[in-house]
Amino acid sequence: MPYATWKVMDLVDGHLSAAEVARLAGVTEAEVVQAMDEAGRRARSHERLLRPVDAELQAQITRMLGSVVGPIAGVLVEEAMEDLGAEPRAGQLFQHLSHELEPHQRSAFAHLAREQELA
Repeated sequence: MPYATWKVMDLVDGHLSAAEVARLAGVTEAEVVQAMDEAGRRARSHERLLRPVDAELQAQITRMLGSVVGPIAGVLVEEAMEDLGAEPRAGQLFQHLSHELEPHQRSAFAHLAREQELA
């Protein structure tokens, strides 16, 4: 988490107002709101990465990867699922697949995953 977000979130306790948090953190109230939004986005992303890979998610990832590497995507995803064993998590699958990609493909894959809210 970026320091700007962390220093605000460290003060959020459910009792202090946004104005008090801003004053204590030395930021504006708008920056407090931005930090809370950033923390929320990161939390939702973390939750998505922890979910089990079901058939629907596997198909979504295969389609998305296919737009980066072409028809080999299905093979890559199937092999990754076999390698990961029973009940792999989305983050594990993304990490495994990323190791198979060239740097520019990895970047495109990560961008698409975030854009489609899969990661």
